[in-house]
Amino acid sequence: MQQIVNAGPISRSQISRNLSLNKVTVSDIYSQLLHEGLIREVGHGVSTRNGGRKPVMALLNVGYGYVISINILRSRFSMITCRLDGRSENYESVSTRDVDLTSVLDMIDERIANIMAASPNRLLGIAFGLDGTIYKNQILGASLKGFKNFDLAKYFSDKFQIPVILENLANESAIYERDFSGEGVYENLISVTIRDQVSAGIVTEGHLYRGHNGEAGNIGNCPLADRYKEDNMEDVNHYVAEGNVLQRIMAYQNIDRVDVNRIRRDYLGHRPELLAILDEFAYYLSKVLGNLSSTFAPDAIIVNAPILELLPELMDKVRDYVGQLDILRKAPLLLTKNSKEAALMGGASAIIHKALALDDLQLTFSNQRSAVLEGVES
Repeated sequence: MQQIVNAGPISRSQISRNLSLNKVTVSDIYSQLLHEGLIREVGHGVSTRNGGRKPVMALLNVGYGYVISINILRSRFSMITCRLDGRSENYESVSTRDVDLTSVLDMIDERIANIMAASPNRLLGIAFGLDGTIYKNQILGASLKGFKNFDLAKYFSDKFQIPVILENLANESAIYERDFSGEGVYENLISVTIRDQVSAGIVTEGHLYRGHNGEAGNIGNCPLADRYKEDNMEDVNHYVAEGNVLQRIMAYQNIDRVDVNRIRRDYLGHRPELLAILDEFAYYLSKVLGNLSSTFAPDAIIVNAPILELLPELMDKVRDYVGQLDILRKAPLLLTKNSKEAALMGGASAIIHKALALDDLQLTFSNQRSAVLEGVES
């Protein structure tokens, strides 16, 4: 199944060679997958030099079903449907400002039901992503009120009778970078997600590293020495988390809502108040990234932060500060290519793995973007 997903269209004989499995064994499993509708045949390949019949080629049957990925943040939730080949559709972002947990769950429930009613294919699973500590599909800690110890997976699994998995946003982003960047590009990577909290998703030798009770990557609560007074300590979230940085920006702008156009305009206009806030952000973020680089020695560190998506030039200042650190290992620092959807797509990959019973096997997706999604974005 993994061979067909990653290398299809592919023949039985090629699968047999790739996996060093007996042709009869491969044919038996192939026939079972074909009977179940998980794969489909798409014509014939090229015959060998010795002649003979042309091999039948097989592909994943993306019409077998679809998955839904949902991210729940402080003031909104976003969701996509995704085909089994990683192609996303029907992106939607919904405001939940001043809405209680029960109402949020009802809103999500209604949208899932609408998607199911409109689709001729069956829903195979749902993935939820949120900030917090998640272990064995349970929320052990969350930044959102009411979610700690709430069995979100069971709630929706019972309602729709399908598998439901939970993951934190940083881990979902790390899964995205692993599965949508090309096979083997990042065997060891760290994805740093800056939202309500600062978190790291850690992939070692292709697998997520979760640590004790899923607490790995919870870097937002780590202490950092003040830039000017070393005896004064605050946690990483205080200096780097999105909400705190935006609060400082809104305070000098004397407004109560984020104005991204004004932030960009002030940055290009070299407004000293904004430059000072962003310099502090870049300085403290560099400390975090330097520590991660030195400790884990990843192939790359990939940063997912809306403020850096808005001001990508700021990443050069972060790299400059890291360059000044006296550390042995300085991993390449990259910005994600898909800030808005990385966690959603990572969640989709995780539930596709579950739906296909390929939990421990690497799947590589092409990240083809549908016309529906591109239309919404434009």
